[in-house]
Amino acid sequence: MRKLLLTLFFILFALPVYALELLMAHNPNCHICNKFMLEVAQDYNDTEEGKILPLIIIDVFEQPEWFKEAYRLKKIKTIRGTPTFIIWNGRKELHRIVGYRDKERFYRRLQPYIEAYGK
Repeated sequence: MRKLLLTLFFILFALPVYALELLMAHNPNCHICNKFMLEVAQDYNDTEEGKILPLIIIDVFEQPEWFKEAYRLKKIKTIRGTPTFIIWNGRKELHRIVGYRDKERFYRRLQPYIEAYGK
């Protein structure tokens, strides 16, 4: 029994733990993206939502290598427009929100994911 418990302990703590993030596919030439940047992005990581899903902005023209690799391996689905918000667990895309209209609607659309992952 003791060996079983030790084995379970090591399995649980040996597995990597990935933090959740909110990736934003951002086009600096997109007026809707820039509206989001002004209305939400500046303060987002200081909010309760930002503590659960911190915002990482990905410039679609200067993507980091890890993002390109995840996209190539189909761990991130095709981005058809900007802004696209991807809930990322460090290994794959879990959910996404496409588009932005205003701050209130953005937080409303984000809320189900905050409730699901904020526990």
